[in-house]
Amino acid sequence: MTVLLLLVALAAVPVLVVPTTLALGRRTGWVLAAAFLGMAAALVPAGRDVLRGEEVTWSRPWVPQLDVDLALRLDGLGLVFVMIALVIGAAVLAYSAAYLSPGRQLGFYLWMTVFALGMVGLVLADDLVLLFLCWEITSLASFLLIARSGSGGEAASTRTLIITFVGGLTLLVAVVLMIVATGTTSLSEALASPVWQDNGALTTTVALLVAVSGFTKAAQFPFHPWLPDAMAAATPVSAYLHAAAVVKAGIYLMLRFSEAFSSVPAWNALLIATGLFTAAMAALFALGQTDLKRLMAYSTVSQLGLITAAIGVGTPKALTAAVLHTIAHALFKSGLFMMVGIVDHQTGTRDVRRLPPLWRVMPWSFATVIAGAAAMAGLPPLLGFVSKEMVLGSMLDAPGPAWTGPVAFVAAAAGAVLTFAYCAKIVLGAFVDGERELEDCSVPEVREAGPALLVPAMLPIWAGLPLALAVWVLDPPVDRAVSAISDGGGYALHLWHGITPELLATAVVVLGGTLVVSRRRWLRPRLERDLLPRSGVQLISQAVHGATRGGSWLARLVAADHPGRHVTPILAVLTLLLGVGTLAVTLGTDVPAAQPDLGRPIDAALLLLVALGVVGVCLAQSRIAATVYLGGVGIAVTVQLFALGAPDVGLTQLMVEVLTVTVIMLVLRGLPSGFGHRRHSRRPGPVVLALLLGAAAGGATWLLTGRREQSDPARYFIDEGTEVTGGDNLVNVILVEFRALDTLGELAVLGLAGVAIVGVLATVPDRRSEDGAAPAELRPHPDAAPHDPQAARALADPASNLRAMQLLLRLLTPGLVLLSVLIFWRGHNEPGGGFIAALVASAAVALVYLARPEDRPVARPGLHLGLIAGGVLTAIGTGLIGYAHSSFLEPLHGYVGGVHLSTSMLFDVGVYAAVLGLVMVAFDRLGAAAVEHRTTGPDSPAPPPAEHASAQEERA
Repeated sequence: MTVLLLLVALAAVPVLVVPTTLALGRRTGWVLAAAFLGMAAALVPAGRDVLRGEEVTWSRPWVPQLDVDLALRLDGLGLVFVMIALVIGAAVLAYSAAYLSPGRQLGFYLWMTVFALGMVGLVLADDLVLLFLCWEITSLASFLLIARSGSGGEAASTRTLIITFVGGLTLLVAVVLMIVATGTTSLSEALASPVWQDNGALTTTVALLVAVSGFTKAAQFPFHPWLPDAMAAATPVSAYLHAAAVVKAGIYLMLRFSEAFSSVPAWNALLIATGLFTAAMAALFALGQTDLKRLMAYSTVSQLGLITAAIGVGTPKALTAAVLHTIAHALFKSGLFMMVGIVDHQTGTRDVRRLPPLWRVMPWSFATVIAGAAAMAGLPPLLGFVSKEMVLGSMLDAPGPAWTGPVAFVAAAAGAVLTFAYCAKIVLGAFVDGERELEDCSVPEVREAGPALLVPAMLPIWAGLPLALAVWVLDPPVDRAVSAISDGGGYALHLWHGITPELLATAVVVLGGTLVVSRRRWLRPRLERDLLPRSGVQLISQAVHGATRGGSWLARLVAADHPGRHVTPILAVLTLLLGVGTLAVTLGTDVPAAQPDLGRPIDAALLLLVALGVVGVCLAQSRIAATVYLGGVGIAVTVQLFALGAPDVGLTQLMVEVLTVTVIMLVLRGLPSGFGHRRHSRRPGPVVLALLLGAAAGGATWLLTGRREQSDPARYFIDEGTEVTGGDNLVNVILVEFRALDTLGELAVLGLAGVAIVGVLATVPDRRSEDGAAPAELRPHPDAAPHDPQAARALADPASNLRAMQLLLRLLTPGLVLLSVLIFWRGHNEPGGGFIAALVASAAVALVYLARPEDRPVARPGLHLGLIAGGVLTAIGTGLIGYAHSSFLEPLHGYVGGVHLSTSMLFDVGVYAAVLGLVMVAFDRLGAAAVEHRTTGPDSPAPPPAEHASAQEERA
């Protein structure tokens, strides 16, 4: 399997999760576990090539204009982390099939597989931009998996996201600096660039930024609180993300960039000091935990600290130790997390103060936890012993003064004593020291877990025994991994290295740890309490609260109830800039002569109409009158556009004006008929500002219009547009081909506007009857009837009043639909396109709505949002088709039966659907909300009698 096929397969898994969970529920975990193991097996041939010293690569231009490639590379380091993600992921997913509560569990499996995709993409990325994107995917997937754990996970997920967001920002800055400094986005080329030897200040800056990014994911001080906080997530999430994957993303980042920064003193000092301090600090905190899962979390922080310190040393031996301990930690820690989940599952608690002695009733679990804890404590003959010995030994080679190595060695050994102690607490606290009787458990009958739950948890832990006894099996992959990031190659792996300082240190560690364990009953009350005045979680919460208060204070400085207080400074600055700029250009240079024939009589007439319309809007006492004047301004501008020879823009402007005025009229039904502020005296300030702004804008327009030649892009579109696209309508092909990415962004904004309308107005109750008619209390109040008898009769009998319009609608609707299809089809060569066609179809929707005597939806519930979502997804899907040729959104052209077709037509279909959906949302939601608002306002009619209201509720 190539690296591309691996990513494609992983990307397909989340899509297949939806139907699979519908059919299998939580048993989907077995299917996904088999899929992950199948992908790992399929990667074996490529892995053999990597072990022979070859690199498996794949690359394709992604954003050619920026030299960004979709580049993938599988080397020794990537192979190790990909196998961890797939194999440990398979074990956890198989465990989840038995651990999770019955049900669909769609969210869990969906985000777990999305995370696996992001993690594998991160370690395979050979492009800095792709690496950053995958880094953020892992952060978001982790956030969503924690957040779905109920109310306890909401605050924890937010705090986790904040910390990982800091790491994302520092990584983004580092990536930008690397691209600018090296002139490439290729990760391998950037790391091999000589700039890191030539520019010490830049190298140190980027190294520190990368280190901070790695610390946030690997939970190193001071970013460690998120990991214990994330224990609110389900146990399978902790076993995968917080033991084998997401925290390993930080380790991978530091390992990958050690190729360039291993000789940077700031990098070495920061990683060694932070790693060793974190290892000791987290080990001490682990001893004070009574919740087994939080104890595991702090032990993870401690173990990651040792790996971080080894990376900081940077020698081949230290990097070998870091890679090997990463493998060992992924095995024993994922298994231990799952074993803690089994204890919780079988007893109903994971609090060591409430657990009874379990070693007799759960012997398999007891033996497995002993093996896992022994591996974490670094006892022979397990893989954790081999890796821990190498980590301790590598500390003696720490760079810096002569005393650095011994001090680092002693610090690591001291932390290892605490590690032994908390490993013993896991075993004794969960299975031996309990003082309660089994009958006191929250689960009536405590017994050993079934094979479906126990076997996936046992396998990673017990795999450490044969791997330690035959540790030379890991020599090739570990050696290739170290060779990928170091010139010195790997370090030979042996279970027995003879009598060495690290072996003697291990003996001291066991002795000291045993002494601590023997005094555990005396130490427990002294450790199982708050060792510090505030926890890390409390500090994060206080920081967030402080930032919120600071933001509120800044907001109050500009807070105002009147929009004029916001608009006035903006308009004043705009007036100043336009006025000063126009005067400077006019007085300081020779203004080029304007092109001939710029002034025509129709322009003056339209200018007069627009000016009168604007004055009318400003002076109107009635909202309806202001709307009419505003529509008149839009129609005059439409005529101006047609007169200038821009039928596409003119037709768009016309349809937008028609629909906008219609929607405004719907909203006005819920507002007073007049402007309340008209009763107040007018101040001259706004009038003066408006005149000055108009004069400045007019001067700038006069200065810029017709006084320059065509720009190079304009000339290119005119000369080459038809030949490149095969379309004669340059306006349309610019929107859907040349600048399709801009259009896609605008389409997304349009879709969000529709969703916002639904979200904002969702609180307005829909009290219409089953047939769609408005209830009695939503009809106009008798006192609100107009004085005109004819208008009063029209409102009293809307069905008769609208009969003529309904008859006319039978002719207009098919005509508008046919015209919409025609405008859409011809848009590539003649004035038209998806946006204009959608507006024409929307006009038909507006007529259908207005021709009804009652407020009734124009579409089934959910159809408008379906059109919006379908339109945006269609546009994105069209962009992905472009990859078949070159890049995102690049159109493909061809002929079918002599007719020229392009994939940009599919893009236009997305535009059409989204625009039509937005208009449907406007009529269905704004119309109903306006009526509701009017009838529930201070001047609304009294509610119906109680018995009438009860009858309505029963009918609903």
